[in-house]
Amino acid sequence: MGKLTLRLIKYFSGIIVLVVIFCFLTSSIFLSYFYVNMQYSELKAASNKIYEAIKSGEQYSDIVSEYQISSAILVKNGEIITLSSSKMGMMSVMKNTHLEDLKEKGKYSSPMNQDFLYYKNSTDIGDIIILQNNKFSGEYMKSTYIILSIIFLVALIISIPVVSVLGKRITRPIIKLQKAALDITQGNFDIDVEANTKDEIEELSNSLKIMADSIEKKNVMQRDFIANVSHDFKTPLSVIRNYSEAIYDDILGEKDKKEYLKEIIKEVDRLNLLVMDILQLSKLQGGIDILKKENFNLTEFLQDFENSFRIHLQTKNLSLKIKLLDSDIDIYADSNYLYRVIYNFIDNAIKFSHEGGEIALSATKEEQGIRISVKDYGEGIDEKYADNIWERYYKSQKSGGMGLGLAICSEILKLHNFEYGVISEKGKYTEFYFTIPKTNII
Repeated sequence: MGKLTLRLIKYFSGIIVLVVIFCFLTSSIFLSYFYVNMQYSELKAASNKIYEAIKSGEQYSDIVSEYQISSAILVKNGEIITLSSSKMGMMSVMKNTHLEDLKEKGKYSSPMNQDFLYYKNSTDIGDIIILQNNKFSGEYMKSTYIILSIIFLVALIISIPVVSVLGKRITRPIIKLQKAALDITQGNFDIDVEANTKDEIEELSNSLKIMADSIEKKNVMQRDFIANVSHDFKTPLSVIRNYSEAIYDDILGEKDKKEYLKEIIKEVDRLNLLVMDILQLSKLQGGIDILKKENFNLTEFLQDFENSFRIHLQTKNLSLKIKLLDSDIDIYADSNYLYRVIYNFIDNAIKFSHEGGEIALSATKEEQGIRISVKDYGEGIDEKYADNIWERYYKSQKSGGMGLGLAICSEILKLHNFEYGVISEKGKYTEFYFTIPKTNII
């Protein structure tokens, strides 16, 4: 039996004991009150019958026996008349008592330490006072306590195994979740945590399954990232090594040596750019690189891209159409980082556009703010890749290499709190976009 099950049994048993004690005490008080009031009702009924018997001249000894009356007296014009009494000494005491001060009903203690219940019935023939020994009440309550004690004890004994079964039933899915969590820590993400409990435990199991799937997905991406970075490092390093060995062995002419050195510098620059991208992405994801926001003109900012890509566009005979807003608008953002985002969007559009095609850079007003988009009419993206295209190297092995560019763009846009996304149809078009909210528009 697990620790949690034992704790549940302990807690439930404690609650049951408290409930039993509470029920026992309240039942005792209620039954005592109920019994005493029932006795008063019987004494009242007895006094009424005795009154009727006296009025009609009949005997009332049977009434005294029926109601187990200890004493019955009639107080008429200050005179005490004994109607019936099994306690003659008691009657002499009663004669010395101010009977007119007695209430309608109550308890009376004699000098002999005997307790009586009494009822005073005021009639036209005088006050009929009926007394009954209270020992019957004590005996009744004693019997009641014994019966209640037995009932509650039996209930407590039965509840222990019931609580044990319920405890195991409650803890079973929790123990299952614990085992699943341990499996996740050991790298086993194929976990069975289904729990049809229709409560928070089922919600927790579903959350754990989602977490396991997410971690597994992140691990796959991490492995792919390491593999791709390693590949990107390995290729230029191999070129550098081979060219360096050729130069070292002095087997090249002066012209070839310069060409080899040029390639080495090119590969070193490529490695440097890759390292800078990795460092940049790490800073952005860690929140280390703080945005340097400023006010700048959006129209002038977008127009600069035509010159930036003029030569690049000519290599594939592409045209860049820039659609600007009707009026000049300033925005508040980090211009350098936003430039990198749009630059990456256009660079990817050029890579995947067909020769002689068109690329559109647009700024349009929407209800949420200003939407900036880059659209090409090239290869398009498979729908199954679209959701994960912002991940590091996600498409590198599938379409020629998105690398770290879109991952960096994603982090930049997240830091700006700009909504962003991609819309694409395979073989027709791809549109990358982000929205500058109204709060960032001057």
